[in-house]
Amino acid sequence: MCSLPSRSRIEGLNKSVWVAFTSVAADPSIVHLGQGYPDIPPPSYVKEGLAQAAVGHPTLVKLDLFKEILVTVGGHGSLFSTMQALVEEGDEVIIIEPFFDCYVPMGKMAGGETCFNTFKSSSAAASISSADWVLDQEELASKFNSKTKAIIINTPNNPIGKEFYLFIYFICIFYNN
Repeated sequence: MCSLPSRSRIEGLNKSVWVAFTSVAADPSIVHLGQGYPDIPPPSYVKEGLAQAAVGHPTLVKLDLFKEILVTVGGHGSLFSTMQALVEEGDEVIIIEPFFDCYVPMGKMAGGETCFNTFKSSSAAASISSADWVLDQEELASKFNSKTKAIIINTPNNPIGKEFYLFIYFICIFYNN
């Protein structure tokens, strides 16, 4: 066992809800719907359509292949690399709840402090839909300050499917951090 002390930025990072889900999902009698792993391949027309859509329309896609493409080992790797590049010790990272559990550790490992903005239900009904969830724009604006270096936007927000691009764009331009 390693006797080196751990740095404070990695304390508590070994806890993840996905560890529990993964071990339970390994049971072949369980239908695994939680992590997006279907047990059947998609039809060929779906794969072909996705491949065409991923390329984009050639006349609309103008990229500088040497400056505008980043290849990573996946979503986690790209987000981790981005956080390491942008966030310094003491910077703040805003995370909109609900969110994936990897966002907080990534901000912390970059030296940042995380703060949260939660979607709120505008309905008291027993059954609510995604239309009932709202982002409190005043609350979000109050989170921004001179130390804000990143806002993690999972869009459309999973699991409620909400988007608030324009407001977030204007507040980021205003603070220009």
